[in-house]
Amino acid sequence: YSSGMYVKLAFAVAAHLDPDILIVDEVLAVGDAAFQRKCIGRMQELSRGGGRTVLFVSHAMTTVRRLCQRCAVLDQGRLLGVFPVDEAIEHYN
Repeated sequence: YSSGMYVKLAFAVAAHLDPDILIVDEVLAVGDAAFQRKCIGRMQELSRGGGRTVLFVSHAMTTVRRLCQRCAVLDQGRLLGVFPVDEAIEHYN
């Protein structure tokens, strides 16, 4: 399998095990548009409708804005704070 296929398989398994906390680190970077839409949809289901926590790590601010309500902002590994998404994006930029 390619690295992209491994990531797709890993996400599919993790997202359908009904985890209490799902940690997703840049998984969308390797997938095609259809895979990205599926991932985002599943993460929204888990966090909003399923009462689960999704910890989404990304540099893609458009996706962060779409998925998140609150964001932890790190600078060289140091926590600057936890902010509403728009404020966190301002810190990032």
